[in-house]
Amino acid sequence: MEPERDQHQPEDAWESLPIDFLMKILRDHDLPISTLLECRSVCKKWREVIDGPELQNKIWKNSVIVFHERREIAAHFCCRDRWITKNLTFVPKKLVAADGGLLCFGERFSTEYVIYNPVPDKILLLNVPREINGEQTVIDGMLKCKVVGLVVAQSTKSFKLVLGGVQVATGRRRALIYDSTTGTWSWGIHPFPEWMEVVCDCRRSLVCNRCLYWLLWDPYTHMMKALLIFDLEEGKWTALVEESMEATPMDLQMATYEGHVCLLASKWSPLEGEFERRSDVANFLRNPMVRRMDGALIRRVRNLYYRALNRRRRFLWNMDEAVDEAVFRRFIDQRALAYHTVFNFYASGGSDAFFVFDQEGRDLEVLKYWAEFDWISFLPQPPFHSSNRFQYSGYIMIPDDPWCAIIPSPRGSAGQGWIRQQEFMDQPV
Repeated sequence: MEPERDQHQPEDAWESLPIDFLMKILRDHDLPISTLLECRSVCKKWREVIDGPELQNKIWKNSVIVFHERREIAAHFCCRDRWITKNLTFVPKKLVAADGGLLCFGERFSTEYVIYNPVPDKILLLNVPREINGEQTVIDGMLKCKVVGLVVAQSTKSFKLVLGGVQVATGRRRALIYDSTTGTWSWGIHPFPEWMEVVCDCRRSLVCNRCLYWLLWDPYTHMMKALLIFDLEEGKWTALVEESMEATPMDLQMATYEGHVCLLASKWSPLEGEFERRSDVANFLRNPMVRRMDGALIRRVRNLYYRALNRRRRFLWNMDEAVDEAVFRRFIDQRALAYHTVFNFYASGGSDAFFVFDQEGRDLEVLKYWAEFDWISFLPQPPFHSSNRFQYSGYIMIPDDPWCAIIPSPRGSAGQGWIRQQEFMDQPV
């Protein structure tokens, strides 16, 4: 995510800038991520100051929204002022998990995973051993697991990669965990729920209160079946199962917001409060860390989006500047019913949140809610096209969400095999 540095830029003048002066500028001026990245590229001295522990929690604090389309060779990042595009030279290229400034890429049935830190542009290549403690991990040439989760320790930036429901030779399913502090893979202590044979994850994992969360669905009925939880402290699995006959529609989404796992429908109905009245998420809400997303904030975001759309499109009935509120409400309802609008929200645990409106290829807008100022703003127009996609495994259609939110950090890329992308490209084949 670091911009290219001007090779003709003199370093000596910047090297001589007093450290205290530099730290005060960085600490007190709430610079955007793109500016911090440019500052890192000035010289080694600046990079060490910006990456150092004194400023870690002061400047590397803002969430960034990420877009990566399956199998594409680039990822896009945006906080508030502009989009930054990073080329991805490695394989695999499917984003399977994200947390703490790190992105994890993998492929279904593959033993290869790549952990990517976009700030220093470094990668860590991981390969699951074919056998661990006498237990085979690869069956019929494939690593068959149900869920993938990533959790990063905010203080040390060490991480764990969790593969849940790995099928072993005995037919059972177990958890497999990679710990970056030791650089080793190990089996989880507690068993994986055996009844989950026919379900798979439909959203990437979330981390909240030292637990990993996944939404699981039945790919044959397209209904949500369970909220799967893995306690990272105790190593135990819990599943909150949807028991109603109607089950939960596949349009359910979740994000870690204000310290909770918040649920929301992707297809936002023009009927006010419809999601708040839904009973098919009752079982999921039994967990004290799970709640419905704040409907008032969602309505503010949606109304801002439609008002902006109204001004841009200049429909026949809105040529006058003043628009009656009732007319505006009818426009919202008609627009929501006329076009399939996918509405997704993303957050990284705090009170800030991103909102993506994707309207059948007609409109793509990203908004951000800044909790500190209670302010909603449009981000710059994305330099790409998007739509909510599905991938196919045989005849099964699996949701494939290209978006996520992270808090970038330059730390956590030292030792244990981390290399720059350029070094990876320069390696002999």
